[in-house]
Amino acid sequence: MERVIATTVPVPRPAAEVAGYVLDWGNDPRWRSRVTSLMCTPPGRAEVGQRQVERLTFWGMRFETHTEVVAADALHAGYVGGQPPVEVRGHRQVEPDGPDRCTLTVLTRLRLSGAIRLAAPLLVPAYRRGDRADLDRLVALLAGQAGD
Repeated sequence: MERVIATTVPVPRPAAEVAGYVLDWGNDPRWRSRVTSLMCTPPGRAEVGQRQVERLTFWGMRFETHTEVVAADALHAGYVGGQPPVEVRGHRQVEPDGPDRCTLTVLTRLRLSGAIRLAAPLLVPAYRRGDRADLDRLVALLAGQAGD
């Protein structure tokens, strides 16, 4: 069964600036608390065919997820990857709400198998709370960069 985790947050920064930051997965360890390392090939902003190796810790367990960007434009990137017991696909979308503000949506679809599937009723809400905290951290980080 696929589990969908979607988080949307308003960002008081221009859409192009926000997209420039969040569509470069190399920035993820700065704002995603569970990510311990992330390597992109090639490095830089998301482009179709780019591959990521993400290492993260969740509930004391270590995961390494390999993903590939399958769609990308100036304000959006979609990806697929993972391997059992956790397969993942999703996207990051920035929508302009005016010249100096936008809305960011991060959507993750998890397909869980094996023993971890049994933990889904606890795992998914915890993952959702973590995503919300990470996006709040991102908004604060981007607001702090406004004066730079």
